[in-house]
Amino acid sequence: MLAGACAVPSPPYLSTLTPYGQRERRTTRNHEQIHEFCQFLAHEWKGTRQHSYAVPSRGKSRGWSRMVDGKWSAVGLADAVSKYAWGGKNFSENKAEFDRLATDLQSAIQRDSNSDVCAILRAIMRWGGVDNKYRQKGTFEWIEQNADEISARLSNAVDLIKDEQASLEPFDGINLTMNSTMTKIVSLADPEQRLVIYDGRVGGALGYFVARFAEEREIHQYDLAEQLLFAVDREAKRCPETNRIHFPALFGKTRDRCHASMVRWASQLIWRVAKECQASPREIEAALFMWGYNVMRDYNILKKPKH
Repeated sequence: MLAGACAVPSPPYLSTLTPYGQRERRTTRNHEQIHEFCQFLAHEWKGTRQHSYAVPSRGKSRGWSRMVDGKWSAVGLADAVSKYAWGGKNFSENKAEFDRLATDLQSAIQRDSNSDVCAILRAIMRWGGVDNKYRQKGTFEWIEQNADEISARLSNAVDLIKDEQASLEPFDGINLTMNSTMTKIVSLADPEQRLVIYDGRVGGALGYFVARFAEEREIHQYDLAEQLLFAVDREAKRCPETNRIHFPALFGKTRDRCHASMVRWASQLIWRVAKECQASPREIEAALFMWGYNVMRDYNILKKPKH
């Protein structure tokens, strides 16, 4: 477990002064809780939980808003995939484009053709809607600064995140960088396709379900496994906090390392959930992406007045 990856204060029970047996019991309980949450989320695949939100009629969402008459809704995560929309395309159409980009990127990396890799990265950023040179200035600069060894850098990033025991210290924003844009790139660069895209929407959805899981079982913050404390975007509609559960911010001093750890944790969890509900990890990821566009509405009922 990567303690304190996103500025989550280490609770007393993780202190080196805590008796060994007590730490062992806590570790066992964490594993059991994570397994229980995976089953909980797998049940949500064909579940009856309803979720809906308004889709703005202006800006980038206007086309999508017209498609859904201003309101998106789903019953369960499988239904959310059937209502997936990105760039005017459904899940199958986007998956085909995603797979093509992944094949091209992995081929270029294997050939160590850095110029081809850089060209494909620009295509990925256009597909992901993250090619604004002003908003994505840091990512563009990192790619440009590492253009001569970009294949090796991306391979290293993939290997580090997939190795559960590996330190993520190299994700310092200079040697290796990680953000919502880079998660798309790293996910496509992985030959095994085991790394998922972790952005504000996926993080918000995971937090939504963790909070529901905790509320329904009356689990308090201090009893929740650290790997379930997913870092979330602080934009109001993406922040699924309740009075009971608070999530760390996805941004901060160690934002790159934090984001890398979220890719690691989310990838491990989503693969387990996919196996439980006999869906593909990409389908689970896509469902969470749609669900997490706005997770605030339903949370009003969970934010009970403090007495």
